[in-house]
Order: sequence, then structure tokens, then C-alpha cells
Amino acid sequence: MAEVNIQGIFGNRFLKKKFILNLKEGVPIKEVFSKIDSRLKIKFFKKNLKGLPDRIVILINGQPVRSPSESDISIENNDQISILRIIAGDKG
Repeated sequence: MAEVNIQGIFGNRFLKKKFILNLKEGVPIKEVFSKIDSRLKIKFFKKNLKGLPDRIVILINGQPVRSPSESDISIENNDQISILRIIAGDKG
């Protein structure tokens, strides 16, 4: 199982969700995104996996994941997955 924390605007929805995903030990992070989509009843993460939009940060246990589609990271029991949309104001 893994704890998932999602915050920000994804697609045309604002999400602020925290939940537990029941996963097999060692599941590749690529597979986690389709499970997140199913859980939230959206089609965003798996669809955008190869080219996540700018300003989306993915953290596994606090460590950034640069390219989840090319990553060999596996999710282990009690991992924490954070998916955050960075929102910044205009300096002007």
C-alpha cells in the first residue's frame, strides 16, 4: 500500500485528495498512474505520463521523480507519493 497526496489543478479540475492505494510490493510507478486515474475517475495521469505538463512535481518519499515514463522506480510498501501542481503568481 502507498499513501497518495494530490494537490492542484489537473485537466480542468482542482484536486486536493489524500488516500491509500492498495498495491502489490514493487509495482512500477508507471502502473500507479492508471490506478490513480481509476480511483479519481479521471483520465489525466496515465494519458499525460509521457509528457507531464510543466509545473507538475512528483515526489516519492520526498525525492523528485524527473520522468515517470522512463523511470525504473518501483513503489514499495508504505511509500508516499505526492503529485503537486506548482502555482506561482506573476511578478508584474
